Amino acid sequence: MNNLIEVLPLIFIFIIFYSLLYIPQRRRNKKHKELLNNLKIGDNVITDSGIHGRITNIDVHKVTLVLKKGEIVINKTFVQSKS
Repeated sequence: MNNLIEVLPLIFIFIIFYSLLYIPQRRRNKKHKELLNNLKIGDNVITDSGIHGRITNIDVHKVTLVLKKGEIVINKTFVQSKS
């Protein structure tokens, strides 16, 4: 019984850590995966680095964006949101 009382604070800290950090991160990752799966040509997007562009080509791992002065190819995972 005494051993259980000693371990109980560690279990409590683990539960708090799990509920405050892991669960919200998992939800954000799920939303980001849904965003990447729903991308289509013509969508206006913003990358992680703040570049705004329109999708002209989608590959399995890459996306081509058209900007005012040209095109760039980026990894699909760097698309942060639709604008």
